Amino acid sequence: MLVVGLVAGTGGAARASSHGPTSHASTTITVWFKRDARLWHTKRVASAAFPVRTAVRALFAGPNGAESAAGVKTAVPAGVRLLSSSVAHGVATVNVNPKFASPATRRQIRMRLAQLTFTVTQFPNARAVHLEFNGSAVTSIGGVTVPRHMRRADFRRLVPAIVVHNPVIGAHLSPTVHVTGTSNVFEAAMIGKVVNSGGRVIAKKFFTATCGTGCRGRFAVSLSYHVANAQNGTIVVSDTSATTGPPPHIVKIPVRLSP
Repeated sequence: MLVVGLVAGTGGAARASSHGPTSHASTTITVWFKRDARLWHTKRVASAAFPVRTAVRALFAGPNGAESAAGVKTAVPAGVRLLSSSVAHGVATVNVNPKFASPATRRQIRMRLAQLTFTVTQFPNARAVHLEFNGSAVTSIGGVTVPRHMRRADFRRLVPAIVVHNPVIGAHLSPTVHVTGTSNVFEAAMIGKVVNSGGRVIAKKFFTATCGTGCRGRFAVSLSYHVANAQNGTIVVSDTSATTGPPPHIVKIPVRLSP
């Protein structure tokens, strides 16, 4: 898991103070990348000081090795740098270099805006994002309109039907794994599985999310498994199929299973 250390920003004292007091404590933050053309939720351990700044820098650092091997990518161009950030009245102002506007398809540009918005708005005091290039407000990139205050609702179509919060790719699991996340699937009906290195299902459980069929609900399920030795495995989370075919939505998380 990537550890993101605190790096002093370029903003003045007024900007820095908006992020909270200086601290050497660490915390877990959420960073959003992309996988299979949809947003992908992952985590980093980072300094608890200046959380917005730290989260944005973690986003710009890109997926780690395990995530990249599992098909996780980023729509944020290489070379993007955070120049300063501040939070006031529920809006986080994120000032970056113009490399963020590197040419791409409209969908890729919307994805990079969504990644930034979802990563920043995980914090209660930041409900929207105001994007700047070298201190000037951005109104469009490559023909894509950039809202003055970007909110998650602006990019809801890029959120997959199932978002797994825990475990993350590459996690080393105990024999009982707690799987959590959110979903919007038919009748909120879901299945969780543990698959061993040989492809055999060694744990399976049906469960329901708190909402479904047009609304996003939360889910949590515990899966207990047994393996004789440590090995690679997969956590599979899906909805149920109304036919004999595969479920419409399937999420696979490569992990490490422990005996």
